[in-house]
Amino acid sequence: MNICISVVSHCHLAILKKLNTLPILAKNKNIIIKLQDNSNEPGLQEWCLDNNINYQCNNQQLGFGQNNNIVFSSFKKELPTLDNGYFVVLNPDVAINEAQLFELITTMKSNKAKLAAIDLYKDIEFKDPDNSIRNFPKLSDFIKSFIFKNNPSIINKNKIDTPCFAPWAAGSFLCFTLSHYEQLGGFDEGYFMYCEDLDICYRSSIQYNEQVLYCPNIKAIHLAQHANRSIFSMHFIWHITSICRYFKKRIFGV
Repeated sequence: MNICISVVSHCHLAILKKLNTLPILAKNKNIIIKLQDNSNEPGLQEWCLDNNINYQCNNQQLGFGQNNNIVFSSFKKELPTLDNGYFVVLNPDVAINEAQLFELITTMKSNKAKLAAIDLYKDIEFKDPDNSIRNFPKLSDFIKSFIFKNNPSIINKNKIDTPCFAPWAAGSFLCFTLSHYEQLGGFDEGYFMYCEDLDICYRSSIQYNEQVLYCPNIKAIHLAQHANRSIFSMHFIWHITSICRYFKKRIFGV
């Protein structure tokens, strides 16, 4: 069994060194890590080589989904089969250990899940939960989130203590069977940033009846630094563009 981990870095060398997650995971022979450098950061390639992490670099900045698809294609060329393997989309600012990864795989197998997420927290004390699992949003949910800072689609994780299926989970950590990621065609590269995780979970649910298995038994840290989404910032524009694409696809199927 192979656990193939995809990490996309945008000048994340400092946080990668701080967490030291990847070097420890890379010591396990069943875990293969590929890092896609999306900003040609000085020192990152050398750090990867020193820690048995496969390094790839873009000539220009690409979107989140496209970067992960590139990594998946690289794995696909090297692996003899996609059977009995897993593809993990892992943000550079998420800390998880190998025992947790293998527990996740065991939980997925026992629940016959092809897609899974874990219980993420924003602090090392596990007191500040990351709102990483949600219901499929209505357009009004996005409006309420932007204007009132209240998102009705967020699922309260405090009420969940056993693995269960949820509509969608954030792309900061997602685990697919390799064959299911291939079946989905990976992320929709029409999204540059935002909503590509929502889109792939929606397609998985609607097209293949495969929802996200949420595993509260596996707690990990996500030291997220949310980008400024003030009006007229690029992140705000990317977010609005992605929302429009998501609802266009849902309504018109394109």
